[in-house]
Amino acid sequence: MKRINLVFCFLLAMVVGLSGCMDSDGNQDEQKITENEAAIQAYIKTDSLGSSVVKDSSGLYYIIRKSNPTGERVKKGDGATVKFTGYLLNGAKVLSVPGDSAFTFPAQGYSTGFAGLERGIFLMRTGEKASFLLPYFLAFGNVERVNIPAYSPIRLEVEFLKTRTEIQQIDEFLLMKKFKVSERTSDNLVIIRTNVVTTGDLIGTGKSVNVKYVGKFLNDKKFDEGTLNVTTGTNGVIPGFDTAIQKMRKTEKAIIIFPSPLGYKASGFGSVPPFTPLQFELEVL
Repeated sequence: MKRINLVFCFLLAMVVGLSGCMDSDGNQDEQKITENEAAIQAYIKTDSLGSSVVKDSSGLYYIIRKSNPTGERVKKGDGATVKFTGYLLNGAKVLSVPGDSAFTFPAQGYSTGFAGLERGIFLMRTGEKASFLLPYFLAFGNVERVNIPAYSPIRLEVEFLKTRTEIQQIDEFLLMKKFKVSERTSDNLVIIRTNVVTTGDLIGTGKSVNVKYVGKFLNDKKFDEGTLNVTTGTNGVIPGFDTAIQKMRKTEKAIIIFPSPLGYKASGFGSVPPFTPLQFELEVL
């Protein structure tokens, strides 16, 4: 919702403070691009990769280590689930998903804060493993990080586990949570009533109500909470939230889930990435 203060930090940014920003020192940037290219070429020779390495138009180099010709290609806006580890070219590990966990992100181009991962996922199929050699502008940028010098080229090892549409993500979430669905609309707004109120009218459109809410991603990470005054049917909040309130009664509680067309769509908002299905815990006061 436009009026919700979003505070959840996107996972990649939390793990390593990734940034693709470039400063105004264009000459130095150009020099470092040349130096990165030389370093990557030297690494390719040292690793005996030779002609098996492909250079993408974005500037990254990659090799499919484990092929799966029958695997799926990710589509723009789908949730791509991966495991990954990043290294400096000297072998020092600088990035990984904790433990045995995996990371799911909406695949839509250069917008997660790590352009090399975003670009690379479109060059793979599910079930494949690949190595990516990234110049600094597709990795950590031109700012020094902990254990990562500015302008560092990065080797990224990626395993592409699966790809899911937003509706598939919602269905998997419902199955995992074992929620009893009270109502599901044709545009995939899902309502799970956690206390059923049978007296009084539905809120409907054009009504002003106070709503207590907790907003979460489908991995249950909270991005916002608070109390909001909503006048239904006035476009003051995102469509899924508005429609759900109209279908509730005063004092009723519910968990609602909806895809990004009913949320922040292809643009995202604040800490909510584009193409992201959301869940809210609601109570109409």
